[in-house]
Amino acid sequence: LILRKSKSLCKDLSPELRLQLAKIADSAKFLTGDARQTRQIPDETVQLTVTSPPFLDVVQYGADNWLRCWFNAIDIAAVEQKMTVTKSLPEWETVMGAVFRELHRITRPGGWVAFEVGEVRNGRIKLDEIVAPLGEAAGFRCAGIVINRQQFTKTANIWGVKNNAKGTNTNRIVVFNK
Repeated sequence: LILRKSKSLCKDLSPELRLQLAKIADSAKFLTGDARQTRQIPDETVQLTVTSPPFLDVVQYGADNWLRCWFNAIDIAAVEQKMTVTKSLPEWETVMGAVFRELHRITRPGGWVAFEVGEVRNGRIKLDEIVAPLGEAAGFRCAGIVINRQQFTKTANIWGVKNNAKGTNTNRIVVFNK
């Protein structure tokens, strides 16, 4: 499955880009773990980070990904124990603040972070408004916020929710620069 999907993703790559990717393949790293502690990554070496943290307790990642986990022999319970999924906004902010401090450590000068969040609690909390100051407090400059308003919510079709009434109706990408 992974090889098939990888081939599909690479089908439109130019020969020049394929050669360039082959040259850097040995230096690439694939890591899993807590984003607050990435000691395997040297200081100021990352040019771009694109990430999407848990949206408080909105998404049940284990339940939503049980088939992927089963297929790849991943223990759902072990993964869930390591994720910060909380109802508490102050707790979430504390964790995300630590993530931003670590991102600042690993991001090279001139580097970028794209931090994707959404709105929660029926649109009352817009996580981009929480995330922007956290990134700035860690030393980043907030270059902007991209808001993508969807025609349907991610949960609308499976839960029978009226479109744009509940669920995550927008994707908000907070873009930071170091």
